[in-house]
Amino acid sequence: MSLPVMKRDVSRYRFTLPNDIWTRTLKPPAFAVLAYLQYRHCRKFSSVITLEELAEGIRMSIETAKACVETLINHKLLTVDLVPILPNIKGGKFFTVPDEVFYLGLGHGTITVYAYLLYCENRRTHQCHPSCRTIAAAVHLSAATVMKHITKLEDQRLIAVENTNYIDDHGMKWNGNNLYTILPIQQAADAFYQRQIDKLELATERQRVANLLRERESPA
Repeated sequence: MSLPVMKRDVSRYRFTLPNDIWTRTLKPPAFAVLAYLQYRHCRKFSSVITLEELAEGIRMSIETAKACVETLINHKLLTVDLVPILPNIKGGKFFTVPDEVFYLGLGHGTITVYAYLLYCENRRTHQCHPSCRTIAAAVHLSAATVMKHITKLEDQRLIAVENTNYIDDHGMKWNGNNLYTILPIQQAADAFYQRQIDKLELATERQRVANLLRERESPA
């Protein structure tokens, strides 16, 4: 079954975060909470979000969401009413994140690594090549964990990863930093929703077969 055409171009819907957010020493859960609240703020959601809704939106426990909110308030990045305080966006340097990132089944670690790659991205080529150590230091994760998130982003078709190498002054060949290409968010969204449709169709077929087997096993 082919995926039906989506009703809107998801690439047009993006929210802004200031570049200096990476200087605030936020761990992925707190970063993801701030990003999600900033997304809601930019979209002018009328309703006040609850901790339960926040936790569900970021795919974390209510206890973790509460701890993140407290951390962000202490960092003066959030009001007690859960409104982001990001004064450097107007007139300052910033990067943008697609709204759809919160609807693709990603965890807070993967969202944070993706956001850092967007921050590093060359807006003309849509590429960047930070080292794994650089990413790990920025998002406060181990290099091994960062690579797991990179793999997930690649699997979800959010990025393409290319291995690079270089020749040193002595003619020796070495592995270089990965080259990351940010792929169109519409492509990732279409692939994700197609997978959801495929899972639904598979579950429906399994239920149909189970019903047939029960009917056959039932006494006449």
